[in-house]
Amino acid sequence: MQMVTVAIADPDPGRRIKLEQSLQGGDGIRVLTNVMLNGSDVSSDRRFNLRSGTTAIEEEIVRISRLKPRILFVSLDHSEAGDFPLLEALRRECPETFVVLLTDKSSKEEQIMQGLANGARGCLNREADPFYFLKAARVVDRGEIWVTRQMLGKIMNKVCINIMIIDRGNS
Repeated sequence: MQMVTVAIADPDPGRRIKLEQSLQGGDGIRVLTNVMLNGSDVSSDRRFNLRSGTTAIEEEIVRISRLKPRILFVSLDHSEAGDFPLLEALRRECPETFVVLLTDKSSKEEQIMQGLANGARGCLNREADPFYFLKAARVVDRGEIWVTRQMLGKIMNKVCINIMIIDRGNS
């Protein structure tokens, strides 16, 4: 089994540490260091300090591109009001890194759909059993998606609606 590298971008250090601990026990999984700027345990390495003239997103992209995780779990609340600048930048700068959104009960379905439309390869409730995080990392590493069947149905409905709109426009 090939080693899958995983990093976590969650602004809540407690949640991030809990997820890191659950992933570290996984066979074939290697958890990489923190990619967040605002965590209390951010590396003191000078290379990782915010340089003048750069945004937090740019600094995170620099860190992610240095670490080169195959899978990056990103907290959905890491996006700002439905905007996904981190996902857009990752798609451009780190196409080899696959993103899985971390959600919770307060996550809005439309926001999850937007995240998936902006390049996320899946979503997973952060309260899920640790087994599912390991499984999601392996599945996404193989190029598959990780969403619930209910979410897959909604994605398919949206695709069908978009195809109908395109067909009507071409008639």
